[in-house]
Amino acid sequence: MNLELFEQLLSPHGQRMLALAVELRPTDKTFLPVFERVRKLGSNELAKAAVEQAILRAKARTKFPDADRMYFTREALEQSSSRTVANHRANRFRSFQTVGDLCCGIGGDASAFVEVVPHVVAVDRDPLKARMAAINVPKASVSVADVLSDDVPRIDAYFCDPSRRADGKRFLSIEDYHPAPRAVLDRFPGLPAAFKLAPAVPLDELAAFDGEAEFLSLDGELKECVLWLNGLQTAKLRATALPSGETIAAEDPDAMPPTGAVRGYIYDPDPSLTRSGLLSNFAIGIGARPIDESIAFLTADELHRSPFVTAYEVEEVLPFHPKRVGTWLRERNVGRITPVKRGSSANVDELTKQWKLRGPEHRELLLTRTAGEPVAIVARRIGS
Repeated sequence: MNLELFEQLLSPHGQRMLALAVELRPTDKTFLPVFERVRKLGSNELAKAAVEQAILRAKARTKFPDADRMYFTREALEQSSSRTVANHRANRFRSFQTVGDLCCGIGGDASAFVEVVPHVVAVDRDPLKARMAAINVPKASVSVADVLSDDVPRIDAYFCDPSRRADGKRFLSIEDYHPAPRAVLDRFPGLPAAFKLAPAVPLDELAAFDGEAEFLSLDGELKECVLWLNGLQTAKLRATALPSGETIAAEDPDAMPPTGAVRGYIYDPDPSLTRSGLLSNFAIGIGARPIDESIAFLTADELHRSPFVTAYEVEEVLPFHPKRVGTWLRERNVGRITPVKRGSSANVDELTKQWKLRGPEHRELLLTRTAGEPVAIVARRIGS
């Protein structure tokens, strides 16, 4: 979609076509029959835009509570953070009067900033995305500009979401982002700043900045790294699990406790802990230790509930001999298992066929290693 076609979609006629498309609830698979219905009201190009927008709004509901009134491009929606993540970031900007959302895209982050900051300046060099942002976030002041070369209204602090893709490729190195964070920092020297980075960003590149690297997960899925700079940092490393907001921070990772035998409980850590390097700090805090030097599972005698871990109560630890494990499960009427693999190459589908499990019982089966040896840990998952 280009800007001219988008303006047509905003017209009364375009809105009627969009309303029909939304009513028909299209998906990627049902695009063609819905398109054939909608095109009877107008041009092929406008019908395609209307159906595409209806599909994107449906997909966006998992990220934005007000998705049904917003406008998107497919790329912008894929790259945008959910409102939960955006709200978390925005809270650290509460003390500022005017905050810039640089490379704002369709305004997903700006929609969180306007709830906590008096004035939000949103900037993007793409005229179509900026136009969408102006509609999606009417409380923000939106302009079309290149943050590295064009004039930008006065701001007290800023958040920048640089592009991490080009020609279908994803960039991991910070130096490949556009605009590069170093260039933006030079453009706005000294201003408090935050950059959204890929969660797989090389850690040695982060160390070159005098800031805080916060790794964010949402519902157990690692989403992004936020680099906080120029006074917004509170520690060198931070892991945060959303939506609970539980967080752990440190200047450096602690030394991991020595490995030990499996105890009464196993903890499967949130990826924000492992990616940030703060798993060791968390382990020490709950009196846990790893079960193997190369596996992230922790173990402890006592139950510790936290959004940072999935907890399992251990029932049995068996050397991984397939026949022996199958026999153990059948003898206890286990008819269904939920496998959790960490450091195991076992083919669970083949194993379940081989075991021919029958019975009403259910167990989690953790296929992993302890002290370098493969084991099967039979356990029960502890609810939240």
